Amino acid sequence: MRPVNLLPQSARPYVASGKAGGGSYIVIAGLAALVLGLAGYVMTTNKITSHKNTIAQAQQETNVANAKVAGLQKYAQFNQVATSRIQSVGSLAVNRIDYERLLRETSRVLPAGVWINSLDAEATGGGAATSSTSSTSGTTATSPTVHFAGCAPTQKSVAATLVRLRAVHGSDDVLLNSSGKGLKLGPAASAGSTSDSGGNCGNNVSFDILVNLSDEVTGFGDLGKKVPADLGGGS
Repeated sequence: MRPVNLLPQSARPYVASGKAGGGSYIVIAGLAALVLGLAGYVMTTNKITSHKNTIAQAQQETNVANAKVAGLQKYAQFNQVATSRIQSVGSLAVNRIDYERLLRETSRVLPAGVWINSLDAEATGGGAATSSTSSTSGTTATSPTVHFAGCAPTQKSVAATLVRLRAVHGSDDVLLNSSGKGLKLGPAASAGSTSDSGGNCGNNVSFDILVNLSDEVTGFGDLGKKVPADLGGGS
């Protein structure tokens, strides 16, 4: 016998029929797309905000670095000036004659009764022409030179002076420009004047000597080398 449900339709329990409407799936799909789109928008917005913060921080660090560079610029300029001056001083130190050694050795080698009125040294070196010229050779010296103007009792003493000046450190060639009585030598000679009374040497012989030096007397060639004991060194 077939059972009969006497309950009204409104009181009966719901039984799924399995026949859902297509509209509900569309609504669910739309909601899912909306959620995904919103999530993508939020993630994109967060990335943009993060990149903007990174750019702003980088700009701030750049401004701070530029301010530091501007503050240190004067020190960089000072360093350049200091470096330039050190190079200039170093160049002068390398291309100079050791006057202390030159004077000491000259005083040791001069014969008795001979004295120097003027001494003019020029440390050009490097093949550059100097202002000192030998009147006997007619050539311009291209190495460091020392020009001596002085007095001697006799011409024999002048000859001895020429020989002894070869013992000066770095002496490469010794040339006699002139010698004799009645010559005006030294600074007064620049005016081209002469004197019959023996010039600034009185009755002694005046001489003008040019000593050409080798390049080893300038630069680093002399560093660490002591003056020989026989020329007043050894200390």
